[in-house]
Amino acid sequence: MNKNSSLSILLYDSCEELSKKFKQLQSPQDVARLLQIPYDYLIYYLYRRPDDLRYTTFSIPKKSGSHRTIHSPHKSLAIVQRKLSQVLYAVYSPRPSVHGFAASRSIVTNAKAHTKKKFVLNIDIKDFFDSINFGRVRGLFIAKPYELNEKVATILAQICCFNNKLPQGAPSSPIISNLICAKMDSELQRFSKENGLFYTRYADDITFSLTRNELPPGLVSSYQKGFSQVVLGNKLRSIIENNGFQINNSKVRLAYRNQRQEVTGLIVNQGVNVNRKYIRNVYGALHAWEKYGLEEAVKVYISEYAKKSVSPKQKYIQDYPDYLTSLRGKIEFIGSVRGKDDGLYQKLLNIFNELINK
Repeated sequence: MNKNSSLSILLYDSCEELSKKFKQLQSPQDVARLLQIPYDYLIYYLYRRPDDLRYTTFSIPKKSGSHRTIHSPHKSLAIVQRKLSQVLYAVYSPRPSVHGFAASRSIVTNAKAHTKKKFVLNIDIKDFFDSINFGRVRGLFIAKPYELNEKVATILAQICCFNNKLPQGAPSSPIISNLICAKMDSELQRFSKENGLFYTRYADDITFSLTRNELPPGLVSSYQKGFSQVVLGNKLRSIIENNGFQINNSKVRLAYRNQRQEVTGLIVNQGVNVNRKYIRNVYGALHAWEKYGLEEAVKVYISEYAKKSVSPKQKYIQDYPDYLTSLRGKIEFIGSVRGKDDGLYQKLLNIFNELINK
């Protein structure tokens, strides 16, 4: 088959069929058949194609001011990874605590688990995707419950990894990260049950909350007044570190109920709500559009994105449709969090529609 021939984007087997075929894999050729890809095509993209033709690398800014490196796979390799993701999602059953990269779950469902609590503790895993290397991915498929042979595990890991780590930007990386974290999730769920805690994880964001007044020593060993400095308990720290991850100590946050309690960017003190700054920004964009016109509003929007630009590969908003789509998306996000019958959401949407009609 010609290397440039088009591939079907999806697999059309049922989840049961995909799971069954995955468990029966015996050779790299079986992997190619499962993914409905000619074996020589798969080998070419994994081992013979130069790295710079397999992935495009660029950076995007983070809120902290640092940069996140993205490795975006070439279209054909992305199709291979997307197909493998289908198979792995068929095999994987997310635990109740997992809200990232799982069907019917989101940052909203993640935040809902921690509303109206006395304490909310946020923990961030340091260099989450980078810490999942080729050896860990290969070992994942060799170990229980998958128990695939070394040749199959190796080619699966080759499909998923780049430069000896899980590339942020590849379609297969989210599900692989959940599979890697499955053991840690089980242990943290057990730890939470023993200590009367609520636990969730959204990718690298780990959250605990509780309704009673005392913090278990296994969760937090000490803290200063106002929670300016928090020392995590040895039990919690050991579970995370023994599963191959490091805690980003600069992002450990503990909040009491009279402080702002935030989970994956959403406020959870009374119910799940959007940050006030986010809402003010949407109001500001609508006000600028109404007062100065759409052209000037778009110019301001473009200039704000240009300030954050660190790579020519990043796509910028450059015309009216993109700007309007982005603004409408922000309003719909507010509706998804607060509810479509919420007065604020309906007010913002009405203003948007009135300006469109003008």
